[in-house]
Amino acid sequence: MISRFVCLCLLPLGLFLFTQNPEEATHNAEWATRHAEYLSEPKIDETDSALEITANAPRPLDGVLHELARKHGWHINYEDPVYAKSDVVDDTAPAWMKEHPLGPRALAVRGGTFHARIPVDGYFPEDPMQVLPVLIGSYNRSGNPGTFELLTTGDKSFDVVGIGAGDGPQTPLLDTIMSFEGLEEDNANTTLEKFCAELSRRSGRVVVFAAPPSANRLFQTHIRRRWDSSPARETLRALYEEIGSTFCWRLFYDPDTNRFWLRMDW
Repeated sequence: MISRFVCLCLLPLGLFLFTQNPEEATHNAEWATRHAEYLSEPKIDETDSALEITANAPRPLDGVLHELARKHGWHINYEDPVYAKSDVVDDTAPAWMKEHPLGPRALAVRGGTFHARIPVDGYFPEDPMQVLPVLIGSYNRSGNPGTFELLTTGDKSFDVVGIGAGDGPQTPLLDTIMSFEGLEEDNANTTLEKFCAELSRRSGRVVVFAAPPSANRLFQTHIRRRWDSSPARETLRALYEEIGSTFCWRLFYDPDTNRFWLRMDW
């Protein structure tokens, strides 16, 4: 009786697998495995001699940097490169693919597992230079998408910049030289939208400002200042500092829409 019940329960699954073509079956298995292995947050185990870091995500380096900044009070800005075809995976959900076999596909950064062991001198290292150069070097050798460079911008303040992808080295988006003016009548949200529009015009890449859910400060702040022929990164840094010294940016390239999204984080 039990064997018959089990067989009846497994029958729909068997029929579903049987009706899939080999390409669909492979895609669905890879999608399920990839999403099952993703970690909601990177794991960072600290001892008096090392940091053991494990991450599994589309952008494992960004997740690790975000967690280190949160735990230690470091200020870290993150910038994606333009990912190449080899850095991207078809991430279409199986349910969507089944319902829309000829519909559009969702693309995502390939990512995957990243592990690093970083020697440190004592628990909770105060000096980020004990950690960040080794972390980024380990990531660049890991085979995960993107190549990154560490820029020091102040005391415990850094930019982590994408300088290459699967198709080779590239010039970072925020290296773009541009002029920009913040107007008194515009709130900071509008100013950042205009900044992204001008950066899009000058770089040839679509850049969109993604305001945080709680954006009251953006609508209460007004920035009146002009920058002439400056790197976009330095203009953006000054804009963020005008809004609040604790803000940092996370600039993500979306292969699905071929555009950059500029996010604000505390």
